Amino acid sequence: MTNPARRAYLAARLVHKNLMGVSVTVSRGLNTSAPLTATVGKSGSLSYEADGTQTFVKNRDYLIEKSAYVVNGSAVTPARFDVITEVINGVPRTFEVLDADGDGSSTSTDSGCTVYRVHTKEV
Repeated sequence: MTNPARRAYLAARLVHKNLMGVSVTVSRGLNTSAPLTATVGKSGSLSYEADGTQTFVKNRDYLIEKSAYVVNGSAVTPARFDVITEVINGVPRTFEVLDADGDGSSTSTDSGCTVYRVHTKEV
């Protein structure tokens, strides 16, 4: 049984997916998933150069349920070089999964570890 805060989070996540969700496919090698619904987030990192300048690198993150991250009929964890394809304004855009700031290619976004935050860059 879950507590009221957990149930509220799950309800909010469902509403967020219904309102802001995008259809994507996940590919690993020659295998592609069925279309699934993800929500888009952003993250980034700040690096300092020797000359004192700062560089901020922005990533496009996809929030995807663990149960939906299925490739070739098997549930898998996000891995570097997986490819996520999303159609934006009628144009297919391709994003490659990357390791971000030592987090690996994904992090869990909730205490129940049911949602991956997958870090990507457009290729």
